[in-house]
Amino acid sequence: MRKIIVFLTSLALVFGASPAIAIDNTWITSPTISAVSIQGGGAQATGAGYSISTQAQTATLKFKGTVAQAGKFAQINFYQFVGGVGLELTAGSSGVSSTACDQQTLGGNRHTCFFKLDENSVATLPLKFSSVSRAATLKYKVLAGPNITESSDGTISFSAPTNKIVPILKDVRGIAGGPGAVQFKVSKNGKATSGIRVKFSFSGVGENLSAVNSISDKNGLVTVYLTNLKFHRGSAKIVARVVGGTSVATAHIWWFKVKYL
Repeated sequence: MRKIIVFLTSLALVFGASPAIAIDNTWITSPTISAVSIQGGGAQATGAGYSISTQAQTATLKFKGTVAQAGKFAQINFYQFVGGVGLELTAGSSGVSSTACDQQTLGGNRHTCFFKLDENSVATLPLKFSSVSRAATLKYKVLAGPNITESSDGTISFSAPTNKIVPILKDVRGIAGGPGAVQFKVSKNGKATSGIRVKFSFSGVGENLSAVNSISDKNGLVTVYLTNLKFHRGSAKIVARVVGGTSVATAHIWWFKVKYL
């Protein structure tokens, strides 16, 4: 009889709790959406949550809890996806942690992030976006236990990048028969900006660009080369655009022939 009771009790624990981890009394309590911030991807705080650049492919969600919440568990749910936006959460290889999402709590729900705060009551969780546009939005909320309670909703929206792009030199010289190079600088509010996607095109004398797309480096710079292997004289116009934005810049390569000894 004792074995039967133990067996039935085990079944109740496995199938009776939803989410399954809800009986864990090491959850945080009193969840608040203000503990969540989003960094990277051009994220900016709004009254409803955060606005991220339409250029964003990745961002980082940071959860900052109270001192008393160190080492405890929490969960963030993402839901109400609008405009075709996709979200991928990174799973950990060694169970629940402060740097990866465990999705065991709601079974097959891949937009659920169960995590554990570190000794400083912090969790940093990578987010990967796809198919973002200005029409896209999604919501998120924090869950706490052991008797599941929820925070208010937060909203992630997407906006066009406002970065400015300018040529380092508007006119450069190139030697016909080889590549010519031009550089552009990406900035925002006067400060060089890294990680911004730029698209290139050209017209005039030349054959192939070294890249159609590039990403600004730590100094805000992007560099592109244009070949002129047929030794033609003349000029080429290189156009650089901030992807998803309105800023456009142009530079010219003026080709010259050089006599080789």
